Amino acid sequence: MKYFCTAVLFLLSLVLFSQNSTEIRTALHNVYVAPNYSKLPPTKPGFIGEMSFGEKLNGEEYWHYYYGYPTFYFSCFAGYPGALEYGYVIGFAPQFSFDKRIKNRWNYHIKTGLGIAYHTNPYDRKYNPNNMLIGSNFTALANAEIGVSYEFQPYSHIGIAAGALHFSNGHCKLPNIGMNLPTVNLFYRYSYSDPPEDVDYKYRDRPDQEWKIFVNLGLGMHEFGTSTKPANGPNYQVYDIGFGICKKTSPIHKFRLGVNMLQYDSFEKFIIYQELDIGDPFLKSSVLGVFGAHEFLFGDFALYTELGLDIYKPFYRYMVTMNGDKFTVKDILKSINSNKLGLRYYFIKSYDYAIIGGVNLKVNMAQADFVEIICSFEF
Repeated sequence: MKYFCTAVLFLLSLVLFSQNSTEIRTALHNVYVAPNYSKLPPTKPGFIGEMSFGEKLNGEEYWHYYYGYPTFYFSCFAGYPGALEYGYVIGFAPQFSFDKRIKNRWNYHIKTGLGIAYHTNPYDRKYNPNNMLIGSNFTALANAEIGVSYEFQPYSHIGIAAGALHFSNGHCKLPNIGMNLPTVNLFYRYSYSDPPEDVDYKYRDRPDQEWKIFVNLGLGMHEFGTSTKPANGPNYQVYDIGFGICKKTSPIHKFRLGVNMLQYDSFEKFIIYQELDIGDPFLKSSVLGVFGAHEFLFGDFALYTELGLDIYKPFYRYMVTMNGDKFTVKDILKSINSNKLGLRYYFIKSYDYAIIGGVNLKVNMAQADFVEIICSFEF
């Protein structure tokens, strides 16, 4: 199986991105499954191979300059996390690497990306009940690392990096604790790129002079339950609406302040079917909060991050205390914290208005809540 993974890794990378590449990178990650659950199966150190083909961004777009001419990669990952219960994993992710020369031939880099992964042995109630980390074949993949390298020959670099890989399906199929893999990797990189274009960016894509108004409409999906149970249940909708003000403060940064309202179909059905006497099911299954958000802008694309404070969250608070349990510090934090991470694309963009589409992962503290698609309007 490991030879099959290696072959798939190499061939798909070669076909998808190699023809126009000025950067080639290969790495071997030594990984270990982080013990984020008390009943994990015995695990040994595993391996993940990475093959990347990319291009040093040279200034054809204005944002290349503002990010210091990063390298864009299309990367393939394949390997064995370290236990038969987890099977093998194959993943694909676009990545950005931000490189900086330290001294002489030494360089350091920060690399990060988001993608998708396929797992060969997810949780199965009958045949694989011990895999509580991954509940579905397909999951999201997130990668981040920092490393150093040495240019031992012109254009050729060897290096070492430390980071982490994360896999999760966003609470769409339980169980979904999520797999965290701290990694140390050795890599080789071949880099041959043209020097950046000498372009005056002073008047390109100027920042906003005033705050704009935005409205968000989203539709999410999740399974009802905790990260570990119940499994194999139906998916339910989460309805999301938000509004507020936003401002692009520089060509690569945008900030948002707003109010967000959620309504969970699963919570409403649970209140009705269990005949809970806690008030109106629609209102008690809703959440109201405020948030601040930031976007890293890459032309028409953006990386979206959001930090929220939930003011009205009655169903979660009721579920914690329904059996007489007291709130712990963790429960208090989860009852007020709400975060999102996502990708956005500007379908229509002008100085006066914008229409944006995207996908978000919603989490409470570090626990995934739901995945949503979203449409945003600015004016």
